[in-house]
Amino acid sequence: MTAHDEDRNLIPNPINRYSVGDRTRGLVTDQDGGLTLHLQPESPGQPERESNWLPTPQQGIWFAALRMYLPRPEVIDARWHCPPVKRVG
Repeated sequence: MTAHDEDRNLIPNPINRYSVGDRTRGLVTDQDGGLTLHLQPESPGQPERESNWLPTPQQGIWFAALRMYLPRPEVIDARWHCPPVKRVG
């Protein structure tokens, strides 16, 4: 997943992280095996949450893009649906 500004550019940030994906070191899965990503301007705090943090701008318009390379058949034939992004807080 990548986060982009309104001009479709990657978002500059203090930790130089521009995407979170299967090659991101240190990702922490939820107890049920899911993966919670934190898309927000400030660090989510705890080290186990920061590893799953994708920085976004403090203000303005931005969007997230989920890219899938070599997707499984259930993605191609639309049996799998991406979980929704939820605003927390």
